[in-house]
Amino acid sequence: MRRTKEQAAETRRQILRSAEEEFLARGYENAKLEDIAAAAGVTRGAVHWHFKSKQGLLFALRDESKQVFIELAEHLAKEDAGQPLDALGDLICGEFAKWSADPRHRGMMRVMFYLDLTTICTKEHDPFREALLGAIGKVLELAEQRHGLPHPWTVQSATSVMYGLIEGLLMGWCREDVTFDLAQHGAAVIRALLASWKR
Repeated sequence: MRRTKEQAAETRRQILRSAEEEFLARGYENAKLEDIAAAAGVTRGAVHWHFKSKQGLLFALRDESKQVFIELAEHLAKEDAGQPLDALGDLICGEFAKWSADPRHRGMMRVMFYLDLTTICTKEHDPFREALLGAIGKVLELAEQRHGLPHPWTVQSATSVMYGLIEGLLMGWCREDVTFDLAQHGAAVIRALLASWKR
């Protein structure tokens, strides 16, 4: 009997959650596809079918992070009330706090940045970056429409700076020692920038 789309999606989710736990527990380099498959209750072939490789699993985990920004943009577009800049700040700082709460995330993110840098020259475009820029841009466009952005900021320039700031803070967190507190220091910088855009 052929598997339904819902069953396939659930299998994919199970594999991804197992991969995340294996990467966090053992580190990306030491995690094995056999262990990921066993933890998810599937065959290694199923892992290959859904994600191709261990690198594919890591990029799929990274791609999940853009989804919360897309959902925020969609939610704010349906709501007339509220301050989009506050909602964006809450989301970013919430993600920073979540990653900081488990120090294993630092190592996994370090590997993600490394793989990004080693593959960027082979790609004409980066779908992850484009999707994330698009989602952040939609939130900032709503802020511009509802409250306006102060001169000389535009939606495009604010989007580029916000994306660059997030990326820079995360890269700094990956490279620095434990004294760099992403949840505290990173969040303070994000809040300060967003506050400067309020009118």
